[in-house]
Amino acid sequence: MVNIETKLTGNMLQGLDKLIAAAGESTLRATGFAGAQVFLEEAKIRVPVKSGTIKANLIIKRAEEKSSGADKQTYLVTVRSGKKGNDGDAFYWRWVENGHLIVGKKAKKAAWKAHRQAAKLEYGNSKIGAKPFIRPAYESVKDRAIDVMVIKMGQKIQSFLRESP
Repeated sequence: MVNIETKLTGNMLQGLDKLIAAAGESTLRATGFAGAQVFLEEAKIRVPVKSGTIKANLIIKRAEEKSSGADKQTYLVTVRSGKKGNDGDAFYWRWVENGHLIVGKKAKKAAWKAHRQAAKLEYGNSKIGAKPFIRPAYESVKDRAIDVMVIKMGQKIQSFLRESP
């Protein structure tokens, strides 16, 4: 039988305190954002482009309700959307991602023929299925995102430890 005993010295405890401080909220935020950036770039490559509105509205958003300081930071790669009818708004992105059967109402001044043609091009119709881009982007780069996050965390911790006395 082998008995191994270890003790933490003052210097070791000080080093652990520095490491814990280095892996704080700013490090976690930078690390999470770096991983999300990998997904964003891949989603921009995979998004179907008709007018470019969805691609232009792909964003990284920090989920504040799911983030908690130095314990956890959560980021979402999503599409900025608002109200239907605003120029440059990608309110319809979920229909592209998941497929759909319904096309929205026509604008008051638009002719039905022009509306239906625009709707087919932009939103699809009952014969056009889903054109997912978020999930496939995630699946294709999740390992690379982890690698990028590990590298970023290492860089942030090294930088913090160099700066601290």
